[in-house]
Amino acid sequence: MSTDTPDTARAAAGTGRIRDLRDVPSFPAVWAAAIAPRPGVRRSRELPDVAYRVRDVRIDPDRAAAFDHLVGGAATDIVHPGVLHVLAFPVSLALMARPGFPAPLPGVVHVSNRILQHRPIHVGETVDVECRVQGLRPHHRGRTFEAVTTITSGDDIVATDVSTYLARGEGSAGQRPEREEFVPPAVSARWTLPADIGRRFAQVSGDANPIHVSALGARAFGFGSAIAHGMYTASRAFSGARVDLHRPFRWDATFDAPVTIPGTVLVGYTDDEVGGRPRTGAVGWKPAREGRAPRPAFTIEVETLG
Repeated sequence: MSTDTPDTARAAAGTGRIRDLRDVPSFPAVWAAAIAPRPGVRRSRELPDVAYRVRDVRIDPDRAAAFDHLVGGAATDIVHPGVLHVLAFPVSLALMARPGFPAPLPGVVHVSNRILQHRPIHVGETVDVECRVQGLRPHHRGRTFEAVTTITSGDDIVATDVSTYLARGEGSAGQRPEREEFVPPAVSARWTLPADIGRRFAQVSGDANPIHVSALGARAFGFGSAIAHGMYTASRAFSGARVDLHRPFRWDATFDAPVTIPGTVLVGYTDDEVGGRPRTGAVGWKPAREGRAPRPAFTIEVETLG
C-alpha cells in the first residue's frame, strides 16, 4: 500500500511527488516485480520524477550486530554506515523496478557509493528513509544514474547515501578511458573469502541478487562465477580503517572490478590529513596471476569532518 503526496519544497526543486510506502520493500517482491512481463509497457527515456519514502524504520539491533560481525567489526551501540546503505537499498531498488524505468533492473551494476553522515546513529533508532533517482548519463559501457537516499530523524538529515549504478548496453557513448598503471601499496591485510560469503551477506543485507549468491545465477548475467557484494568489501575495508563514528565523516567507495568468490583479496591502507582532518584510504586487489599485472578491485576513502 502506498500514497502519493505533494511536497512543496521538493516540487520547487523539480523532484516531483513523494510516494509513501507502508514498509521497507522485500528484495524477493521487488525482484519479482522487476522481472515480471509487462506487455505494452515501454521503457521511458527519463528517470521517474518521484521519491519513495518509508517512515519510522527501526534499526534492528540484532541485524546491526550481525552486520558488524560479518564485516570484521565489533558490535557496538553505534551503527556501521554500511547498515544505512542496506536499509536504503530496498527502497531505491523498488524505484528501479517501476514499470517503464529506463534500465532493466537485472544486470544493473553498482559502481560507486558515497555516504555522508552527520552524527552517530544508534541501534534501535527510528528513522525515515526517502529515495529518488537522478542524473541519467551516457557511459562508454551503457548509462549511469544515481540513487540518492536521505535518512532523517525528525526534521534533521542524519545521513545521505548516493549510489551510482551502471546500466550496461543501451545508450553507450564515448571511449573507454585509459587505465592508469596500478602500483599496489604495502599489504595491510589478506582476506580469504569463502564460497558462501555472498549468501551470508545477503542474509544480513537483504541483497539476494543471483550474481552474489550462486555461480549459476552469476553465469546467467554474464559473470564467470559468483562475485562478492561491493558493499561487503567496502564495509569490511571501512571496519579495518577504525573510523571514529562519533564524528561526522564522508565515506567514498568505488568498485573497479568484480571480486570472485571463493577467492583472496589483498588490502592496503594509507593515512594522511586534509586541512587538518584525518583521512584514511584503502585499496583492495586480487593477487596477480602469472603474466598479468594486478589491478584494483575496490577503493575506499574516509574523511573525518568537523
